[in-house]
Amino acid sequence: MDSKKLLVTTDFSDVSYAALAYAAKMKGNQVTLLSILQTGNVPPGLLQQMPNPNVIQEYRDKVLDQTRQKLNAIANQYFIDTGVNIDVVICEDDIAEEICKYAEKNAIDMIVMTGQGKGALGSLFVGSTVQKVLRMAKIPVLVIPKAPQ
Repeated sequence: MDSKKLLVTTDFSDVSYAALAYAAKMKGNQVTLLSILQTGNVPPGLLQQMPNPNVIQEYRDKVLDQTRQKLNAIANQYFIDTGVNIDVVICEDDIAEEICKYAEKNAIDMIVMTGQGKGALGSLFVGSTVQKVLRMAKIPVLVIPKAPQ
């Protein structure tokens, strides 16, 4: 198998680590760890009433920095001595759409993510974000089942 560019998504939940562990076993691939930060718009009227409206941007910058630090820690834990790319995308709308856009823009060959089925019926389904990615992606999507508990 030729080397592929893998996009591994994480929301830092325990469930999402199954995809990281699986991707780490796929030696010889280029890996990008991606986390999506979903932000909301603060209504302009509320911004005008705030004593320091810059505090919102400062908070977003802090969360962005903390997310990058977490991704670096994961890269060091799961992908030792490999050239793993780290990226954080900030979006205001649909997370699945952002994942697919990122994959297309960066010539990713495969998206690796974790399904989050719940209970007996849940094992037949995956989370809504995964379902959307499966529908929208133009490349293969590898859905890893959550680790047994």
